This record gives sequence, structure tokens and C-alpha cells, in this order.
Amino acid sequence: MDIRQLTYFVQVAKCLNMTQAAKKLHVSQPALSKVIKNLENELDVTLIDRSSNPLTLTDAGAVLAAEAEQLIQSFDALSQSLYDTVRLNKGNIRIGIPPVIGTSFFPAIIASFREKYPGIQLTLIEEGAKTVERSLLDGTIELGIVILPVNEERITAIPIVEETYMLVVPHSHPLTKYEYVRVQDLKHESFVLLNQTFMLHDHILSVCNQAGFVPRVTFQSSQWDFLIELVGLQQGVTILPRPILTRVQSNLVKQIPIDHPTFRWRVAIVYKKQRYVSYSMKAFIEHTQEVMSSLFPSK
Repeated sequence: MDIRQLTYFVQVAKCLNMTQAAKKLHVSQPALSKVIKNLENELDVTLIDRSSNPLTLTDAGAVLAAEAEQLIQSFDALSQSLYDTVRLNKGNIRIGIPPVIGTSFFPAIIASFREKYPGIQLTLIEEGAKTVERSLLDGTIELGIVILPVNEERITAIPIVEETYMLVVPHSHPLTKYEYVRVQDLKHESFVLLNQTFMLHDHILSVCNQAGFVPRVTFQSSQWDFLIELVGLQQGVTILPRPILTRVQSNLVKQIPIDHPTFRWRVAIVYKKQRYVSYSMKAFIEHTQEVMSSLFPSK
């Protein structure tokens, strides 16, 4: 019994039709029938009841089909792992990154990773954290960088940084006289926020609701720098993580820390649970952790 026989048998078990299975396997029907018959002879057991239409599996056939599928998956993972071991410096990783996070620190990570692993191609896809999570689950991307929390039943999350959220207000705003603000201090403000594809949008609505009010959102955008400009023109206030605001040099706005025990900017590398994590993916995860440790040594 070998992996080819098991692969052929599993396909027959799925199709319950020799002709259809042969087409999917790109072999002739007589050749497929011979492989299955040889497998039955080798095991000395009948696996398929050929008297019915469609075919049916015997009890032994049903057991073998279930076990064989797991063996095939394990074999494929082993093959990929061995390939990775000798080809670590090759590969392609598709990574989903929200623009806010990409702007914050990712250029340094990408540049240093490409220098260390020039043979690994990084394909970056900019999209909101909610879209990143969906793309992970449907296999469009291998890794994502998102704001926590995520659906931990289906996604593995590796935290890489935790930072403060800042309130951004016009320079002449009355709140500028305070060293920090509380969420409840914002109940009368007009908000300009990142749109609903960003987890931060939901986090802000949630923390405001917990503080006893529904925020008045007057404008939404996918561009954080555009929100800063709107604040400078006195169109409202916004909330953004401290790291991206280090790039802001406008004299028209002021940043004030938000004092809240749980409203924090927590960022993680994520991937789908139970998927095979290639050596290229592991290398990227470890490299990102190293870079983030140097950028945020106290976190």
C-alpha cells in the first residue's frame, strides 16, 4: 500500500463513481479500477460494493477512506516541510495589512526582511482588519497584521505591540488644556473616524457605548491622514494610535492621551488555525517580533 493507492481510493470514495474519479485523477478508468482492485487484494478486504449505483463503501472502505484522507494531508504537510527545510530562502508570502498599521512601522520590517531573505517574495495587500480576517479564512492570504481582538476559535494571534490611543483635536480645542482625557469627556464631540472596514471603528463605538453615550460620527474615511486634515479644519475630533501620529507635523492639531485601562492599541500577527505554517512564514513572524522588540523595547 502506497500514497498513490490511497490518493486514488480517497477520490473514488468521494465521487462514488469510477468514471468521475478517473477524470479528476487524470487517469483511465481501467487503470484506476486496477489500482483499487490491487489495494483490496493487498489488504485482503473488499472496500467498495460495486453492485450498487452509485458505488457504496463497505464498512472497511469507510474506515480506510477517513484514515487515508488524514494520512494524505499529513504526507502533503511533510513534503512541504521537507521542501521548506532545504529551500528556506525561497517562497512567497501574501500578507494583509491595514493602512494604519502599514504606515506605522512596516516599512522598516519589510526592508530588513528583504535584506535578510532576498529570495522570499512578500506580496502586501492593504485592507481593513475585518477584510484581512476574512481573507485569512478563505485562503486569499497566509498572514495578516491586525488589531486585536480576533476570532480566536478560527485564528491564531501572536501579539507584537501594545500602545496608547490618542485623541486628536484642533489646536484651539478646550480639551487641549488637559494632560489626558477620559472617554466620557468626549460625549459632546463630533467624530471623524476610519470607516467600518477598520477594527478601530468598532472599538471606538464600543468604548463610547460603555462610557454611556453613542458617538456622533460626522465623517468616515479609509485614510488616516485625511482625518488629521479634517481635524485641523475643525470638522471634529478623531482617535488614532500613538505610533502613526509621530508622522504628524501639523500645527493645527494637538494630541492628547486617552486614559482608559482596556482601550489600547494591541497589534498581532495572525494566521488561520490548523493551517501549515511554512518556514518562510515562521521566518517572517520571528523577524517581525525581533524588529518590534527593538522599536518598542518597553512593551
